[in-house]
Amino acid sequence: MLEKRIYTAILLFGGLVLALMQLPAALVSYAFLAIASAGIWEWASLAGWSSRRYRLAMVASFATACIYAVYFYAPQLISDPVSMRPLLGVVCFVWLAIAFFVLSYPKLSVLWRSIVVRSLIGFFILGGGWLSLIFLVGLEFGWLLTILFILTVAMADVGAYFAGKFWGTHPLAPDVSPAKTMEGLWGGIFAVLCLAGFVWWLLPPEFAHIHPVEVLLIGLFCSGASVLGDLTVSMLKRESGCKDAGSWLPGHGGLMDRLDSICGAAPFFALALMLVGYV
Repeated sequence: MLEKRIYTAILLFGGLVLALMQLPAALVSYAFLAIASAGIWEWASLAGWSSRRYRLAMVASFATACIYAVYFYAPQLISDPVSMRPLLGVVCFVWLAIAFFVLSYPKLSVLWRSIVVRSLIGFFILGGGWLSLIFLVGLEFGWLLTILFILTVAMADVGAYFAGKFWGTHPLAPDVSPAKTMEGLWGGIFAVLCLAGFVWWLLPPEFAHIHPVEVLLIGLFCSGASVLGDLTVSMLKRESGCKDAGSWLPGHGGLMDRLDSICGAAPFFALALMLVGYV
């Protein structure tokens, strides 16, 4: 299982790097939209839609809403990327509200248990993650920022996996995901902070105004947000009685089992770049 997981991760990361380096930002955005739409297909099952017709309708609605958002925000992003700040701020705030539901599960699950509400949560998670990623891709050195972000999420996952495997004894959220531990959380944070320190050391002189503490804080928030995204999807899977969101990725499960951490951390990473003065 671990070997399949590693091979799949290498292939996915290699494909991502190749696409980011060879394709224009617009095509990368639509490629990300195709992946997010496939994620919505899986999410529809978690939400409770068993009919293929309803799941296809959900995918079509999601893709249409995303394309409309691009055309609505594209002129502003080209002239002033900072115009995205309020939207990213709202997305991050809603994620903090979702954290309250995760921490209180299953006490308040009645508030989001309906099919409609769970479908809207999926729209928010995948839509917000996709919009944050295409924002990153459109920035100066966007391809490099996107790769760095994916590496950050991967380091959080790898650090949590090995720390939890060897030292994990204290459950992080036993009602949501019994396998996750506090030791795993701290292992993931430590791995990300090591990466953040290395990145700051490599920053060119034109980014000297970015303080090392700011880089470490970006890593800290992204690692925590990636765990929140993972726990949120785990909560939905537990509520729907599914072990995995799908079976498309050998060793990983479904697309949502990989997209959850990315969608959770992407808005925080994008907003943090603005706050430290990159944009």
